[in-house]
Amino acid sequence: MAFKYHPDKNATNDGQLFRDISEAYGILSDPGKRRVYDNFGYDCVQNDCPHDIGALDLFSSLFNVDFNTVGEGMTGNIFVFSDLSSLGPRLGLNDPFSNMKNKMTYNLDVTIDELYEGTQKDFRVPSNTISGKTSTKYIINIKKGSKNGDHIIVKEGGNYIPEQGITEDLIIQIHELENDTWRRNGNDLFIEEDITLCEALTGVRINIAHLAGPLHVQISDIVKPNQMFKVSGKGMPVKTVVNSLSDGLSRDYGDLIIDLKIIFPESLSADDIRSLMETLGSESSIRRGAEAPSESLSVQAYYYKDKEDVVKELMNEEEEAGGCIQQ
Repeated sequence: MAFKYHPDKNATNDGQLFRDISEAYGILSDPGKRRVYDNFGYDCVQNDCPHDIGALDLFSSLFNVDFNTVGEGMTGNIFVFSDLSSLGPRLGLNDPFSNMKNKMTYNLDVTIDELYEGTQKDFRVPSNTISGKTSTKYIINIKKGSKNGDHIIVKEGGNYIPEQGITEDLIIQIHELENDTWRRNGNDLFIEEDITLCEALTGVRINIAHLAGPLHVQISDIVKPNQMFKVSGKGMPVKTVVNSLSDGLSRDYGDLIIDLKIIFPESLSADDIRSLMETLGSESSIRRGAEAPSESLSVQAYYYKDKEDVVKELMNEEEEAGGCIQQ
């Protein structure tokens, strides 16, 4: 037919019919375009889909997968995402939580090790549909450097609310599990390390079981109480931009912050005291200052509390004292 209506072979044809035939052939010969055409019509093939077409419907058409199969444990209910927080804008889904009145949230537990290396999560989310209970399988690739709260929105992937006649949107978001060793602030990693008083004064080499492998950190400065030290570029990987097609070879990292806790000895022998006084240049255990009157009282002080504990108590007292003055 294309040969018959080709402008070179048919003088009465202006070429439009030939173009229409060619376009129809292009749609019918492409399985993906054919499924979109059969389900949503010609306009959707031309990237002009109506706004009320849901993400599940569109993916069902493109991949020939039934995302709405009813029945607990159905294996046909599979949804695959390339990355969290990457598909919402592309599918025309609104992102702000505050404007979503009807939503169902699923917290996806992820360890800090998985967030450092990147991982793939395979899980199921049960929900109630208009036809009954269903369980949808999701496979999500989580990029290196993803953070707690990163999320993706699945339009109408939540529970059906019969009172309102609507289906909730499903929010799948990362829940970063607590770690006994590491704390995270943005792209920075924090770790606590104990050192002795001698190490604080003379320098120390710390061996850290880092997420990327063993790390040896040399500290040559004198360490004072409540000081932290930084190792640049040894924090969490900075997540690549959403539109990047690959991770690439180069990557930025946050910093490693080492919180050093100086462990003081419980007691010292007379020889130790004498040696320290000689080394540190102290001639007497009497603190220099204003000369005390001869009648001044001499008393002994004992351990009370750590300063940080006292500060916490004072802050709690201030919070409890706050409020309305009039009762």
